[in-house]
Parts: sequence; C-alpha cells; structure tokens
Amino acid sequence: MDDSKRWDVIHQKTHHELKGPSIYARERENLFPRGSLIVDLGGGTGEDAIYFLQKDHSVVLLDISDFALKIAQDKAKANNLSERLAIRKVDFGLHQLPIKDDSVDIAYSRISLHYFESEHTIKIFQDIYKMLKTGGKAFLTFKSPEDVKEMEYLKNVAVEFEQNVYIENGQLRSRFSKEQLENFLKQAGINEFRVEAYQEKLANGDDSALLLNEIVFEKR
Repeated sequence: MDDSKRWDVIHQKTHHELKGPSIYARERENLFPRGSLIVDLGGGTGEDAIYFLQKDHSVVLLDISDFALKIAQDKAKANNLSERLAIRKVDFGLHQLPIKDDSVDIAYSRISLHYFESEHTIKIFQDIYKMLKTGGKAFLTFKSPEDVKEMEYLKNVAVEFEQNVYIENGQLRSRFSKEQLENFLKQAGINEFRVEAYQEKLANGDDSALLLNEIVFEKR
C-alpha cells in the first residue's frame, strides 16, 4: 500500500473522532499577524485549518490524503469559508512544496513532518524557510524521544534506520531529539531559531499529553 492510500485508510477510521482544533493551534494562533496567509503542512482533515479560517486567515492546506483533503474542503464549504482555503495534494517525501518563495506569513505543522530521515528533514526546513516572507514565521511540532513508552515500543517492533529514525510496517518514523533538530536547522542555513520541549494536552478530558519538540523561527 502506498503512503497516500495508507493515510486515506487512517483518516477514514479516525476523522469522525476529531472535535475541533488542537490546543496547539489555539495557543499559537494568537501569535499570528491578523489576516495571515498560512500554509498548513500535513493538516489532514483540516481541524486546525478551519479554525484559522474562522479567525479570518487564509490557508493553503497540504496533505498526502485525498480523503482528508475532501473532508477539509467539505467542512470549509459548510462553514462558508471555502473562498479562503486552497488544498493541494503533496507527498512531502517525493514532491517539491508547491508554494512560491517569499509568499507566506505563517508555516504551520502539527506533528506531521516526523516521517522522514535526517537529510530529507533538513531539505524540508530549507523549503519552509524559502516560502516565508521576510518576517514570516514557522511553528512546527515533532514527536519527541522523551516519550519513553513510545520509544520502547518502536525499539521493540520497528527496525532502526538511523539515530532516532525507525521503519515500522514500511513507514519511516522519526523521533529526533532537541539537539538533532537544532543541528538540522543549522545545516539548513537557519541560524536564528528556538527549539523547546512542549507538552500538548489532549482535548479528551483526562491528563494525557503529547510529548513534543516545538520549532519556531522567523525569516530575516
């Protein structure tokens, strides 16, 4: 099964469980300039993208899943927001990002770019930096190797490809450390950035949280 179909199946099983925007989207949207053009990388069925549209931003939603993009498009239409939403099918592992250089206010990605090895992750950082306008910012989160339970699972069931990168059922899963991400950003030519541990509480009423690393940088 190719990655596009794999993600179609995942979204078909889970899209009905999604209930509104992530806590991360709600927290970070306050930092966006009003009326921003946002590129949502790997935004799936558009829960966060719809929230950004409701806050009067414009969004280009990039994802590998036709099913997810259709769901996002239907949600936008149902909320009379489709005029400010553009969708593009993109495989970040194969395709150049279909965004013009120096055109974007905000690049946003919530736990959707940790499916690549180190060299390709560096390229993605370079492409994100290029798309930003001067003064534009990137807000990106990645799953962290500090999640001991998940790391034990990956070490037991997956094959190690390189440091903190595993192959599980034919799919790469990266769990880069803060230090690795800092090194990748420097290799991408991005000299001013912030990488910090971030815990995102889940909106399910209990105390569970995602253990993440957050990257923030601004194009100078």
